[in-house]
Amino acid sequence: MPNFSKDQIAVLLANPTYVEQAIRLLGANQTAGEIKTKGTHCKNDIGFSAAYSVTGTHLYQFVTGTDGNGRQKWAPKHLDHPTADRIYARYIRNHGVMNSTELARKICLIHWKQLGELFDWEATSELPEAEVEKKLDDRASVSYRFTPISKKGKAVKVNIHGSKLWLPLSQIKVNGTAVTMPYWLASKKGLNPVHPDAAGVIDVTAISNNPF
Repeated sequence: MPNFSKDQIAVLLANPTYVEQAIRLLGANQTAGEIKTKGTHCKNDIGFSAAYSVTGTHLYQFVTGTDGNGRQKWAPKHLDHPTADRIYARYIRNHGVMNSTELARKICLIHWKQLGELFDWEATSELPEAEVEKKLDDRASVSYRFTPISKKGKAVKVNIHGSKLWLPLSQIKVNGTAVTMPYWLASKKGLNPVHPDAAGVIDVTAISNNPF
């Protein structure tokens, strides 16, 4: 069980900026195939549940500006963007809410157990650069020594430098006691990798916490 409550998450989600970040977190837990089909195929208890996969994925693509193939195609938008309520009018009506932000908040509260990272996230009025760069930097990767903890469905829990993290198996490669992951994922998980150079390549010798 998480060490926080649904009520505590609800307090954070009173802020629309936290609602958008929560949608990003949930969408990032979907596999590439799930994003493409707007469905939930992996029973790993992360990402959007089957009942909310279509609506949740649409909202995720809106706030991140990514398409069904995970490519950065449009500028990320806030849920109070003038077009949001028009685009999601059917979903808003079907869920009995007033606008796109309330729609997203409802979905986030249903998946509240996955949103513990919100407590360590600082809200800003700007869209996070990490999301814009996420798919642009997917060629770059970083490696860390790790200790395995557990596995559930399509995700594994590991210990990296004292941090206990859930990582999607679809995004990592394991070689002995080393785990390699995309730059954007390491950044999202708070591992503080250096930014890739113009060629999209990480110089691992420049990583302060590089274990090799």
